[in-house]
Amino acid sequence: MFFVVLVLLLAIGASVVRGGRFHRIGRAPLRDIWLLFIGVGLQVAADAGVILGWFEGTGTISYGLLVTSQVVVLAWVLRNWYLPGLILVAIGLALNAAVMAANGAMPVHPEAIAALGQEPGELVRGKHVLMDDDTRLWWLADIWPVPPIRTIISVGDVVLAAGLLPITHYLMTFRTPAERRGTGATDDDGVSGPRPADDAGPGSGR
Repeated sequence: MFFVVLVLLLAIGASVVRGGRFHRIGRAPLRDIWLLFIGVGLQVAADAGVILGWFEGTGTISYGLLVTSQVVVLAWVLRNWYLPGLILVAIGLALNAAVMAANGAMPVHPEAIAALGQEPGELVRGKHVLMDDDTRLWWLADIWPVPPIRTIISVGDVVLAAGLLPITHYLMTFRTPAERRGTGATDDDGVSGPRPADDAGPGSGR
């Protein structure tokens, strides 16, 4: 999750440098945004519930929250499939959902944990479980350590992150049809369309 959040922050920064603004996201044609909020909320609840000791990370409640979260977010992505990059986001989510559904949680490779110089208990919590010989679809699990940010990522994380780059830029630089036509109206960025031509006809004084 931290890797995806970091990529999102970098994508936001790059978009701002290229003229992107947060208020433009509200102008973009997003459908059923409430699905996204519910999906993210369910995933946060799954992690928080395990960390706070409300239920087991591999129990029925945690499993149900995680699967439901992935399905809801994927439904939102499919509702907005026409946006650039969302197909990659959908594929990344599907890959992560597949391995979690097969194992009841996201498996983490013990060698990847060791590569970060940490103990299994430091990273295996919330929606994660330590990988073993019975792990299914292990190649989709968290197997790649990223030492600079002390996290471990999966194939799905990489694909999802790749999709976040174009969709973030699209949303933060979105212009309405009127703005693209250059109506001359100035928006919040102080960017205006073409100025009307001066009247150089008879009686103009020129």
